Amino acid sequence: MDLQYVSYMSNQANILNEKDIEDLLFQVREKNKRLTITGLLLLIQGKFIQYIEGPAKEIDKVYKKIKNDPRHNELLLLDKGELEERQFTDWSMAYQKVKDADIEKLVGYKDLKLDELFFVDKDERSAHPVLKILYNFTKNLS
Repeated sequence: MDLQYVSYMSNQANILNEKDIEDLLFQVREKNKRLTITGLLLLIQGKFIQYIEGPAKEIDKVYKKIKNDPRHNELLLLDKGELEERQFTDWSMAYQKVKDADIEKLVGYKDLKLDELFFVDKDERSAHPVLKILYNFTKNLS
């Protein structure tokens, strides 16, 4: 099976409260189980950062749907590629709200300047600290 991953960042079209996020996670987890997609959703400084992995065909379909989902504004692809094996074998969708203290512990400062990611090219994006945070949580939760 060809495995693929995608990570992206988006603004929330409507600010979600904890209950809204729980409801969203329930729906996403059920759907991901059916599609054999696993991953992680982070809420960092009001933005969603997500990593999903699974069969390449399914990841392509899901990412296209995400790009057209009205719950997202300014969706930005951070990283994508092929995998030899899954990072998340048991998580249809892990979730973590990342605090500024966690960010500071991982990268040494709190202000990630996430909005600036929309104005830089892909090479600069691939070195941005938000990916360090994402992949740190990916490694620790997998």
